[in-house]
Amino acid sequence: MKYGKLILKNILRNKRRTLLTVSSLVVSLFLIITLATILTEFTRGSEEANPLRLVSRHAVSLTFNIPSAYQARIAAVPGVKHALPYTWFGGIYKDEKNFFANFAVDPKTLRAHNPETKMTDAEWQAFISDRQGALVGQKLAQLYGFNVGQRVTLKSPIYRADLEFIVRGIYTGGDEKTFFFHHEYLNESLPVWAKDKVGTFGIMANTASDVPRIAQAVDSLFLNTDAPTKTESEREFAISFETMLGGVKQFMYGIMAAITFSLLLVMANTMAMSVRERTREVGTLKALGFQRGAIAWMFVGESLSVAGLGALLGIGGAMLVFKSIDLSLYLPNFQSFVPAPQTLLAAFVIALFVGVVSVSYSAYRVSAMTIAEALRSTE
Repeated sequence: MKYGKLILKNILRNKRRTLLTVSSLVVSLFLIITLATILTEFTRGSEEANPLRLVSRHAVSLTFNIPSAYQARIAAVPGVKHALPYTWFGGIYKDEKNFFANFAVDPKTLRAHNPETKMTDAEWQAFISDRQGALVGQKLAQLYGFNVGQRVTLKSPIYRADLEFIVRGIYTGGDEKTFFFHHEYLNESLPVWAKDKVGTFGIMANTASDVPRIAQAVDSLFLNTDAPTKTESEREFAISFETMLGGVKQFMYGIMAAITFSLLLVMANTMAMSVRERTREVGTLKALGFQRGAIAWMFVGESLSVAGLGALLGIGGAMLVFKSIDLSLYLPNFQSFVPAPQTLLAAFVIALFVGVVSVSYSAYRVSAMTIAEALRSTE
């Protein structure tokens, strides 16, 4: 840059002010990135949904179960590759604070239904062969110290049952904080009132074009039964949960807007002080032949430099923190907690926007002064 050295000297003229301004940028951008990452996690389920998968549940509510006998009838619907029973066990490990997702499933169908779940063939076979076998996500294993071969007991307040499992595999991919076990093992252990019931059915379609037709066909099968179903794509099922967070999402967007506005005020105040202190210098520069545009752009360059430095430190700090500490281990329902590239880009754009807007008026006002006006200034 032609006036780079002059801009750098002006930035370092008041080191304390520059340091405080950059610090405010770093903290504000870190907060914005954190909130934006939380919002991204809220919508991960719908964005990463498999277009071939559907979910069939009780038409009234998820709290009502449906007969397990529905599985064969659903699997017979044209276009359906398989139907996988999912039953929420609600098991607690040792203490009530140790709560995580645990589902009873068909072990023979799980691998085909969740291709994102990765594990060795030997572990899959060990899980399928053992009635008490269980699969544990890698993050869940890391959080609670689960190992292959370990016996784990879960207590369900829903069914008032304690079941012992043997960890037969630790998988990666998908939601790594879920515990899977045999549906038949659960069914054998339940009281009479809860036997032969399923929470939901996961359905795999042959093609994406089959999905709408399958949903309609399945619901038609059980329309006039005691347990009618509501079948929808996996994405629609995930969105139904996300809509419950509508107020929370709007509140978080409001917080990010407030942080941005506050940051704009801080930067505007800083740059206004910096420009006002150098009003007489502007007169000198004009007397030496500097044009109005060049003077204005020097102030803009100074503000952009400070904003850019704050952005780099804030974005770099966020990436370093979130990649070195896996916060998803401690946040329920979050598969990961790593800022998306678009989030980091948006934070950088916000910083540059604040840098330009905060100095625009001050730079325009001072650069428009005549030489006499600037030199007479006592500011």
